[in-house]
Amino acid sequence: MLCDKCKKNEAKLYYTEIINGEKKEQHLCEECALEYTSFSMGSGMFNKEITLGNLLSSILGNYQAPGSLHGTEQGEKEPSCKNCGMTYSEFLKESRFGCAECYESFQKVLEKSLKSIQGADTHNGKRPKGFETKTEKLVKELSEIDKLSIKLQDAVEKEEFEEAARIRDRIRQLKKEEMNNA
Repeated sequence: MLCDKCKKNEAKLYYTEIINGEKKEQHLCEECALEYTSFSMGSGMFNKEITLGNLLSSILGNYQAPGSLHGTEQGEKEPSCKNCGMTYSEFLKESRFGCAECYESFQKVLEKSLKSIQGADTHNGKRPKGFETKTEKLVKELSEIDKLSIKLQDAVEKEEFEEAARIRDRIRQLKKEEMNNA
């Protein structure tokens, strides 16, 4: 596929940018991507294997607070890993952490950067098929009576008294069945 900008070179990057709710999609070659996109891929980016780590470090490197050293306040020491000694600058350069402890060491800087990139530090989109939150797992393990008790409390709080009465009657029925089976 040819580049959408120059119409000469082969497109190596599919680029989607959303600015003020307006979506712009393009297929770009290396040169046009470096020239027209809002984040710098770095001169050697296309010579590297394109991985999630490479893209993330490239994006994070461009979303730092003005006048700050990689997300730190002016005069503040650059964060580094207590375990392996890797600095945040080295992480951005290498596109990967040095050890498992790096996640904890750079947590504050990463949270700031992710918040500035996507407006939040939590994911509120699609989840992989079969994914369950901790709360969903706990609810799944509850007995039917416990689940109904939670629904009963919710119905009372919402002042849905007919629904609450129906749930109460179902709980009584289940408890009676349990006693008869015991």
